[in-house]
Amino acid sequence: MRKTLLLIVFFNVLLGFGQSNKIQFEYNKQIVSGKLKTSLNNLQEYIIVKNDNNEDLNFNIAQIKDIQINDESFVAAKVSNDATLTKNIAFLDHLSEPNYKENWVLLKVLVKGDYNLYQYSSSNFNQFYYEVKSANEIKPLVYKEYTTGSSVKKNNHFRSQLRKDVPLYFYVFNDYEKLEYKYDDLVKYFNKLNGYEENEGVKKINIKLSVFGGFFNNFQDQLYFSPAAINSLYLKDYDFEKKLVPFLGISGEIFINKEETQAFFIEAGFTQYKTDYYLDYYNTELSKIDFEFQTSFILFNLGYKQYFNLSTNSQLYTSGSFATNFFFTSKNEVRYDFENYYDQVLKRDKNFSNVGGRVALGYKFKKRYFIEVDYHFGFSVYYEGGSYNMTSFKIGYSF
Repeated sequence: MRKTLLLIVFFNVLLGFGQSNKIQFEYNKQIVSGKLKTSLNNLQEYIIVKNDNNEDLNFNIAQIKDIQINDESFVAAKVSNDATLTKNIAFLDHLSEPNYKENWVLLKVLVKGDYNLYQYSSSNFNQFYYEVKSANEIKPLVYKEYTTGSSVKKNNHFRSQLRKDVPLYFYVFNDYEKLEYKYDDLVKYFNKLNGYEENEGVKKINIKLSVFGGFFNNFQDQLYFSPAAINSLYLKDYDFEKKLVPFLGISGEIFINKEETQAFFIEAGFTQYKTDYYLDYYNTELSKIDFEFQTSFILFNLGYKQYFNLSTNSQLYTSGSFATNFFFTSKNEVRYDFENYYDQVLKRDKNFSNVGGRVALGYKFKKRYFIEVDYHFGFSVYYEGGSYNMTSFKIGYSF
């Protein structure tokens, strides 16, 4: 239990560290930089910044400009905003019109040109705004979901706004009716308005696949506590050979930021273990018995990875994950020859009971190659009460 709590704490620290947001802006004709302590959601009225002198300072949004957060542009603006907008059916009301109130907020710049598109992120909804440079006014694109009895309806007034205020000359009525109030559709529309490439800035799922190989250096530890085939023999005096056990695997990472420094990942490693062992404790006749143990094994990891850029082509990274061991086709084979030759094979079923955690430290170079050391801990079997730890080393290649 204590190890599980430590793993949870590790995740929280890692996520908190990995998600600190860099900010820079102009205030009172001076450049201020540091880390944004206010959440990226609900950036309105004021923000809290830990500056380079490690001081927490408050700034009114109305008094700052030229804002960069994580190297992305934001603007401070007093706009109509509805903090209650949501897509959660449980919180929808019966009103078709948004309940707008004016607030100073930070808007993220999605498309910049003669026709600007902005986004305001709240805890439960993203609101979009547009600006025609010649008019110099930022307006909300109106959209709201609401209920009428047991059905959910949508106020899609933003389509009329686009058609009237910022029309595309080659769009007809049906083209506007196909537009959805979402990031990709609106970014593509404003890219066309400004004469940019349609998909510029459109978010794509950034997935990278890797293959790797390595070895466990104390694999035999887990076999004493796993319900593998060895337990079928009911023998107490045995010892598995201590050797490096090679494994192969694949992994996938989904990056959650543009800088490719934060990612969720899943990986699977496969290995086979085979060893002979003997009974030295018993009498001379019994010591002639040969035992052979073998098992196939898959280790799944699911977790979070944080990269730290050292140079253009090299990164240090740490990761934490939950892990599950999966044994299958485990068996013991017993052979001896007293008066008659005897050969017996004992098998065990699949097992998903070995669940624990894993932390890792790695180094990636030339953007493709990586080396990593892992520490697996907290694995146990519920009906035996034992636990074991493992370490592993691996090298790999990312596509």
